[in-house]
Amino acid sequence: MIYGGVRMLARIVYYRRDSLPEEVVVVTNDLEKAKRLARDRAKEFNAFDYEVEWVA
Repeated sequence: MIYGGVRMLARIVYYRRDSLPEEVVVVTNDLEKAKRLARDRAKEFNAFDYEVEWVA
């Protein structure tokens, strides 16, 4: 059991033109927060696109 509330995992895949996609898994209980994190970090990964999905 996880204490302090329900935590979920979100998988973020960053797509880059010059290499293979890179995957990051984040712990969050809000999908919108995961989407915001993905959008903000897309510049760090030099990504032209990304996708977010619930893992567990």
